[in-house]
Amino acid sequence: MSATSDPTALAAPTSQFGKARQRFTWRDALLVAASSLVCLFVLELVLRIFYPLYPSPFQADDVLLVKLIPGARKVYTRLAVNGGQRIVSQINSDGFRGEELRPLDGHPRLIVYGDSNVEGEFSPLEATFVKQLEAQLQRSVSGDVEAINAGVVGYGPDQASRRMPTDLARYKPGLVVLVLFADNDFGDLIRNRIYRLDEHGELALNHYRLPTTVREHYDAAAHPRGLHRLQVAKYAYRLWLALRPAPATASNPDDTDYIALSLKQNLSDYAASHADGDGVIESHDPLGDYYDAAIALEPDSEAARYETALMERVLVRMRDLASRAATNFVAVILPAGLDACDHYDFEVDARKYPQYDRRRLSGLVAGMAERHAIDAVDLWPAFRSGDGTCYYLHGGDNHWSEAGQALAARLTADLIIRRSLLHRRS
Repeated sequence: MSATSDPTALAAPTSQFGKARQRFTWRDALLVAASSLVCLFVLELVLRIFYPLYPSPFQADDVLLVKLIPGARKVYTRLAVNGGQRIVSQINSDGFRGEELRPLDGHPRLIVYGDSNVEGEFSPLEATFVKQLEAQLQRSVSGDVEAINAGVVGYGPDQASRRMPTDLARYKPGLVVLVLFADNDFGDLIRNRIYRLDEHGELALNHYRLPTTVREHYDAAAHPRGLHRLQVAKYAYRLWLALRPAPATASNPDDTDYIALSLKQNLSDYAASHADGDGVIESHDPLGDYYDAAIALEPDSEAARYETALMERVLVRMRDLASRAATNFVAVILPAGLDACDHYDFEVDARKYPQYDRRRLSGLVAGMAERHAIDAVDLWPAFRSGDGTCYYLHGGDNHWSEAGQALAARLTADLIIRRSLLHRRS
């Protein structure tokens, strides 16, 4: 038999080669795994240092439903159509956006309440309405002026009224400014379910709370555990959210039928708020807002009449709280972009909704202020003049722009100075 005819002669080298290839494959896999871990570690380090995503700055609260966590930071990335800037907000030790408060040494101080338009997470601190108002007053009022930013994303005037007594006693402002967003603030009152109107039409406090699942969500987001603490995991989750189809909801302004969905949700929330008994009722997630379509589109509906009456009583309550604390009170009425602008990102089809009046939402608040002798800055005329679209952000982001905040700050400062509304308290 020749050497080549022996099957074992060929099998041995082949077997040895297979073992070598197997050993190489395992070694290669280990190297790839180790390299991947090193790359992930480096990426995690870079993200933590240069582009961190912070835990949620919100915590559940028994009185306010939700509030900002002292010392927290938050990141807001603007849409490309609005510039695409990455803005980091700092929450001070008192739970307000901005620097630490100065000792109250007799300088004039005001506190500004409102929702995300006031907190202004979408703008650099110096460009926010509160800081621009402070700068305007600094130039016109003798002495140093301090403006406290008490705005919180999703807040309605009901939450502001609940925190006012404590804030007025602790911070002693000489002026309270409420920015009322005539876009979703009416609806906040029935979503939050903090107040109701009693059988005499007077304001009554409900026994309310957040659902357990919502509280647990806020706790988990503010205090992430395990892999959720990694920046890589946070970015991966954001990417997944961006790529998956968004559900069609009234609080999702990317949906093409935003107006119809807002109306449907508005009427549904009103019906649900009146179906509760006299026991403890559960509020909705306070961060979910939508256009106040019931009032804007169906003003004669039961929901529209109730929301309007509830808003008027809350506004009067805030005026009275300020008065009892010897503090002046000013309402700033910010119209919705789709109402103030003839051609905004979203428009109401007047043929489909013949009762629609683009002035109604802000006009109702202006009428309330006039009836109850509340000093008010109605931004409707100013925002309607010229190209009103420059006063708002776009692409589904319905906040006011830096230009809108600057104009509002100037008009508000003019009223405060003209009426001598800012004074010192000690």
